[in-house]
Amino acid sequence: MKRNPGRAAALVLMLASAAWGATYQWKVLQAPQSLRVGEPGVVRYECAFSDSAAEYTIDFKPKGNDTYKAEVLTQRDRVTSGKRIQTFDVLVTPSRSGELSVALSALIRHTTFASIENATIGRDNVRRYDFVDENASLPVVRIRAEANTAALTGRVTLEAKIDKNMVRAHEPVHLSLYLRGSGNLDRFVPYELNISGVRVFAEPAQKNLTPSSEGFEGEIRQEFALVAQKNFTIPPFSLSVFDTAARKPVILKTSPIAVEVGEGYESAMLLDPPDLSDTATQKRYALYAALVLLGAILSEALRRLWKLRPRRRAKRFWDGAKTSKELAMLLALSGEKRFEEVIAALEAETIGLREAKKKLSTLTSDNEDKA
Repeated sequence: MKRNPGRAAALVLMLASAAWGATYQWKVLQAPQSLRVGEPGVVRYECAFSDSAAEYTIDFKPKGNDTYKAEVLTQRDRVTSGKRIQTFDVLVTPSRSGELSVALSALIRHTTFASIENATIGRDNVRRYDFVDENASLPVVRIRAEANTAALTGRVTLEAKIDKNMVRAHEPVHLSLYLRGSGNLDRFVPYELNISGVRVFAEPAQKNLTPSSEGFEGEIRQEFALVAQKNFTIPPFSLSVFDTAARKPVILKTSPIAVEVGEGYESAMLLDPPDLSDTATQKRYALYAALVLLGAILSEALRRLWKLRPRRRAKRFWDGAKTSKELAMLLALSGEKRFEEVIAALEAETIGLREAKKKLSTLTSDNEDKA
């Protein structure tokens, strides 16, 4: 019997459809044709399924290479007309000039219906989900990367401010440098400031940035404290930027800032200096001695008060005796000779229970004091 190739191909497609359930297709919705080196650009990919594809997940972690960097910026998932559509915005940043071929891949994971059913009803013999994975190659995107010598790329402003331009000698001037806008701001290199005759104290740059379609947007602030004894000028700060709005390189530059430094504080403006005369020294020593003596007196007084504090009487073994006969028996069992007189008095019934306990307390207290 002669085999029909068409029937065999149809059988393969049916088996694939049974295994995967839904088909999908990747396409590129938008991509830049050219970028500068260091300029981020958004490539938008779309994966459209043939149905709602609830049992599918896409694990998309783009990997760059030595010619470009790639990372997911945003991800959107929606169902339109019963068909699931996932959109990914990928930020691609060229690392060197030339023609770039951005070839990315994603993992399509299909969870089988049997696995979902077993996990839902909690069958004991099910230990894990059953997955079927497929590596999908996305359409290749070609981008022309042009050379770029600028320090940063994007839409950026540079501003320098000081808190005051007139100070006294050794009084600090606080300088704040602000870099605002959007672009590859994560590549900003903090400034080093050197001014002749001025001591410069710099803080690490503070970055308040959030990811955006141009890389990052937000503000970078760098703080300086400047201390001098004479007038000085803060030189202008400059930064080379490729302006993505004007599509040309520009140099951002702040204006020089003059600072006037007056004379330092005079002696009359300072606090009274300490008196170092012999009389003053003797007075200080006398005060120290009086404080030490007062401390010793207070310590002794507290010790005596502590010794005289009321103390709780310790419980005696005879306190539980209810009758004179029971008390005499407890004292006799103790075997102590000091209780013989009390025992004899109890047996002769010359003293009562209460009087005997009182006498025992006195006798015990006297012995403890002697000890």
